[in-house]
Amino acid sequence: MFHKKAKVMGSDVDFYALSKKEKKPRVRIKFLGLAHVKEGKSYPKVAEMMKVTCATVQNWVNKFVDEGVESLKDNSIGGKKPFFPKDKEEELRNLIIEKQSKMRGGRLIGKDIKKIIKDQFGIKLCLSSTYELLAKINMVYVSSRSKHPKSDTQAQESFKKDFKKKSCRSTTKRY
Repeated sequence: MFHKKAKVMGSDVDFYALSKKEKKPRVRIKFLGLAHVKEGKSYPKVAEMMKVTCATVQNWVNKFVDEGVESLKDNSIGGKKPFFPKDKEEELRNLIIEKQSKMRGGRLIGKDIKKIIKDQFGIKLCLSSTYELLAKINMVYVSSRSKHPKSDTQAQESFKKDFKKKSCRSTTKRY
């Protein structure tokens, strides 16, 4: 523990100057804390001044000695990690379009896409996360009514024409 403190005290890094240049408050506090350690103040005293725990000050010192000044900067964005890798989104989009075009009738629904994601990418999502992912890759759209694979469009059209003719004949007024 003390040998690492000695390395900080003997370093030629000007932590105070770094803290003045730093824009991120958390990193600035780390640099100020290390500046106090470099001046010879004890870990508990520095922790009290910086309003952190003694273990936090020790972690700053250890990180500086082991990995250097750059390791003290906050590089992480934080927040929840994405449930689906961004680099795979376009592949999923193309896969969904391909599967939909191969279908003779009906359409892909959330459960189908959830199964595709599990089978192709090995990622298990709940249904709401599946729909969130679809929205993220711009796959949310209103589709036309699906056609049954055994439907006969010519028969349907002739039925529509005959139905209009029959309905026109019986338009007599009755009082």
